[in-house]
Amino acid sequence: MRHRRQARILAGGLAIAVALWLSAGCGGGGAPERRFLLVGIDAADWSIIDPLLAEGKLPNLAALMEAGVSCDLRSLEPKEKSPVIWTTIATGKLPDKHGIGGYLDPTTKHIMTSNVRTARTVWDILGESGRTVTVIGWLVSWPAEQVNGSMVTDYFRFAPREDRPLPEKVTYPPELLDEVSPLRVVAADLEDEELARFMSLDGALTREEAQRLPREELFVEMRGIQSADMQVNQLRDFVAGDRSFLGVAKYLMRERPTDAFFVYLRGVDSTCHKFWRAGHADDYDRPVSHTEERVFGGTIERYYEFADEMLGELIEEFGEGATVIVCSDHGFTGPPLKGDSGGIRDHGPVGVLVMVGPGVKERARIPEQNVRDITPTILSLHGLPVGEDMDGAVIEEALTPEFLRRYPVRTVPTHEPSG
Repeated sequence: MRHRRQARILAGGLAIAVALWLSAGCGGGGAPERRFLLVGIDAADWSIIDPLLAEGKLPNLAALMEAGVSCDLRSLEPKEKSPVIWTTIATGKLPDKHGIGGYLDPTTKHIMTSNVRTARTVWDILGESGRTVTVIGWLVSWPAEQVNGSMVTDYFRFAPREDRPLPEKVTYPPELLDEVSPLRVVAADLEDEELARFMSLDGALTREEAQRLPREELFVEMRGIQSADMQVNQLRDFVAGDRSFLGVAKYLMRERPTDAFFVYLRGVDSTCHKFWRAGHADDYDRPVSHTEERVFGGTIERYYEFADEMLGELIEEFGEGATVIVCSDHGFTGPPLKGDSGGIRDHGPVGVLVMVGPGVKERARIPEQNVRDITPTILSLHGLPVGEDMDGAVIEEALTPEFLRRYPVRTVPTHEPSG
């Protein structure tokens, strides 16, 4: 109840901020003054969001949608892994131009790193224009690159061990690591009470109850009971990762504020991969245990509520008057009918996009857009030219005619370095 009350307060504050945006107008001069926040929620999907919105369980996202623009966001096709798509979101370019082909380099078989990327990011371009930027948790952001502000890479969430120290360049500037390390949340830090909101532990069958099941169900049920602890620990890890980057983001908003913040949250995707079976047992050839279905059947929806609370906390901390974009890299539909789950096969082709702020239309549902359009749109919102070598385009349907008249879309041949 406390979380929902806080979320309602945040949603009310957001409505006030929207009124201030509308009364302030878009600014003047050659480029609009703009504070900017992008929150990337991996795998967010309207098919899960819409029922939760109807039940009033996502008040912060609902407030954004009421104040701005929302639409389907087409992912890359054929299906690609998340690092590929998030790099397209950050560059406006397809994989053949940005060079990130997955989690592993297909040639070296090493983990893909930021120094393999062959295209400049939107935060590079913003920083070069004089805007200060912060990047937190973005996939394939290690090793940290020099930015006009701060960067905390995706490697930060892994706690150092004696046999596995953290590599260099986990943050930029390097000394930032010592400053934010106390904010890292590890799975062991989470109390059972904090995890209880995601599960219905009283739904688990006891071994005695399982023994009374028909013989053909007994083995499945015993396996479900035995694996429940492992599933809880995996959920514990998902929550710890998102809480780590949430805490770092809020801290940096207070202590090292910048013009633009880019925050990536992975937990929705991880939770969908792990617990889709529990909530969609009829879609699988193999039976799902009663324990798994009862304990974790609502975990995905509850994690979405948690993600909405994190979104509200970020917006509140960042402050009034900001332009906010919430997007996902793809949706999530689970396996083909009667199929088994399997990585990107579970991903849906359409994710979500919500935009609100000065120059963005109000209460508008617009036609489907594409993940490659995010960077060009961010540049245009800042009055900066779009690279003609980008594969995306400005989402003009989201912008008011007044904004487009005042800051018409401009282009340059490229933002890449010459030579």
